[in-house]
Formats: sequence, structure tokens, C-alpha cells
Amino acid sequence: MSTYLQLCEYLRQETTDSGTGPSAVTGQTGELARFVKWIADAWTELQQDREDWRWMRKSFTVPTVASTEGYAYDATSLVDTVSSAAVTRWARWYEDCFKCYLQSTGVSGEYQLIWMDWEPFRRRYHYGSQTDGQPIHVSINPAGKFTLGPKPSAVYVVGGDYQIGPQILAANGDTPEMPTRFHNLIVYEAMSKYGGNRVAPDAMLRALTEGGRLRNALELDQLPAFGYAGPLA
Repeated sequence: MSTYLQLCEYLRQETTDSGTGPSAVTGQTGELARFVKWIADAWTELQQDREDWRWMRKSFTVPTVASTEGYAYDATSLVDTVSSAAVTRWARWYEDCFKCYLQSTGVSGEYQLIWMDWEPFRRRYHYGSQTDGQPIHVSINPAGKFTLGPKPSAVYVVGGDYQIGPQILAANGDTPEMPTRFHNLIVYEAMSKYGGNRVAPDAMLRALTEGGRLRNALELDQLPAFGYAGPLA
């Protein structure tokens, strides 16, 4: 496991033969300040490279409000199923895994919600008068909030998966949330920034070759497996 400070120290060791530090991730100036920023930026960018990193996929639950459309069901309403805390770093929904159950019945009655694209959903459930009932469909409106159709006639508990937003490194002991065996990839990503800033081809080459091997391993470990499409006819 590597902390933010340790990653900054490793970056300095790998890119310069002189000096020490940084001794902290705050209060730095000059070259050491750049090391700190390059590590933080590299980690943020790595998290945002893909929308389907496994370590960033989490599950949520949220109770509905009877006779209320889905505009109330945004990320600020969610509870993370593992931490039981309010979700604060929501980035996007996973559209294929919404489910729900009638709260008074309990989880034994849980069922899958059927996904619909927004325009057909809107034509079906947002034109004219509507009757409340058991939710069957789910969609995401243009504001990024999920909505149910028909409007729930009682309190249901909706669950699903979401992707968390990027972790921002800020303190010495902050630890990147991805699997620890891949932490050095952050250093290689930062080395490419160093190489571009210093016009250092050796650093750029190491970032490309050694970092490339580690990135390939990360993608094999943390991205969904490829599937094959069925026959066309």
C-alpha cells in the first residue's frame, strides 16, 4: 500500500538523482510542488480514463415517495449499501441493474426494473394524466436523475449500482482506492508529466514501457471481460 506522500517521494526518486523529499504534500514550492501536483493529477485522470473500473462500482438503495415522480431520486438521496452512509461522490448510474421491492413486503419481493430510454419513457409516462401503481420501468431524465414508471403508489425501495466520482488526494496519508498492487502505475503516469515538462525522453520511455505493462495488468484485472455477440441471423 502506498500513501500520497510515498508516491510523491517515489516519483522524485525515479526522476532525479539529487535532493530529498517531499516531506509533506502541502506547503511545497518549486520542483517538489510539481511532484505533488503530478501525482494528484495522474491519479484523478487515471480514475476518469474509464467508466467501468471495478473498484469504482458501488451499490445503493433509496426509498421512493408515494405518488411522486422520479425527479426527487437523485444522487443526494442515495445510501451506499456497504458503508450505510449517504453517497457523496456519485458519478453515473449503471442502467442495467435497477431493482426494487415494496417496502411493506420486504426484500423477498424484490424484482428487476426494465430500462427504457428517456424519449419513449417520457411519451409513455409523462403525457396526460397517469395512474399510480407498481413501478415497472426506469429511465434517466436529462437532469441525470432516475424516474420510475408508473409513479409508485406506495413506498418502494429501489436499489442498483453507481460509479463513484474520483478520489482527490489531499493529505499525506491518503491512499488511492484501487488495488494496492497497481499503485506504482500512478507514478509512471506522473513520470510522463515530468518527462513532458523537462523534455526528458528517458522518463517518457519508462512511463510508456513499464507503465504500459502495469496498465495492461490493471485493465485485465479491473475491467469487465469481453463478450461475444450472438449470430446476426
